[in-house]
Amino acid sequence: MRKLFIGVLAATAFAAAPAVAQDKFNLTLAGASPGGLWSALGAGLDKTLAKAYPGSTVTYQTGGGGLANAKLVQDKKVPMGLAVDPELAWGYRGIGPYKGKPQKDLRVLLRVYSAESRFQYMHVLINGDVAKQYGIKTMDDVKKHQKNLRVAFNRPGNIDGEIGIASFTKSGVDIKPFKQAVRAASQEMTSLMQDRRIDMQVFGISFNHARIRELDKGIPLNMIGLSQKAVDAMIADFGGKACTIKASEYKFIQEDKLSHCVGGVVMVHKDMPDETAYKIVKGVLTNIDTFRSAHRALQKATTPQSLAEGSVAPHHPGALKAYREAGLAK
Repeated sequence: MRKLFIGVLAATAFAAAPAVAQDKFNLTLAGASPGGLWSALGAGLDKTLAKAYPGSTVTYQTGGGGLANAKLVQDKKVPMGLAVDPELAWGYRGIGPYKGKPQKDLRVLLRVYSAESRFQYMHVLINGDVAKQYGIKTMDDVKKHQKNLRVAFNRPGNIDGEIGIASFTKSGVDIKPFKQAVRAASQEMTSLMQDRRIDMQVFGISFNHARIRELDKGIPLNMIGLSQKAVDAMIADFGGKACTIKASEYKFIQEDKLSHCVGGVVMVHKDMPDETAYKIVKGVLTNIDTFRSAHRALQKATTPQSLAEGSVAPHHPGALKAYREAGLAK
């Protein structure tokens, strides 16, 4: 655990705490690496709150991702942190790197993107030639032939890898009997798949991501869906929702595929003043179009209803007040 957070804690020792003066906010949002969706979310929140409360700022702080951010928020090193549902679940419940130390002071402020946006959707992809050779169409078929198969999951320490493995174990497929099980970053997995050095790769990635298009151009490709039972078990452990990709959405599938997708939330500490949490959420709800303009993934999927969606940890009471006023919560 110490190893996971050491690089982030030093950088956040003097992070800005929430300050309210005549509805003017100065906040820090802990994210991940520069660039990509989370940086855009930070910029979007900054722009949105500046519009709602002129003179307000949200500073995006790069860091170690949602697992690190949960600890930072719990320890009051930063007022706000981004996390995907499984990262919040692990922190709040004391699972994985938290080793029985639940971060029980975490609260949900708002959902920055919904599971339905399919920005993080579990893809179980298999080389089409291999699928044809062994007649693999389902996870039961994978189990039957796994001694002949080489599979890759995301690298150790990345929760996406743990979710990928869970998609197999919840389907009754143990990892040990595979001919080879590799842990690698998504780019490396894609290269291995293209070079036919692995037969399957499993990762949570956005619908129609560039890596999927790249794979589809290089090799015959197919996708294996999950059972409703497996997805329900994953939701219980990691949060998120069941999502379906329709046969018409990928040219390499011939029937709808069920899988597990997750969304992202802003976490805060339970001790954030109720009025601060209330006004932040109200500002975003009132200026939702400004927030949605931050990234293409938000434009269709982000609604007042999706902002109010819960996660594993409870909502902050101030946030709930704003949602109730807007008719979005009971």
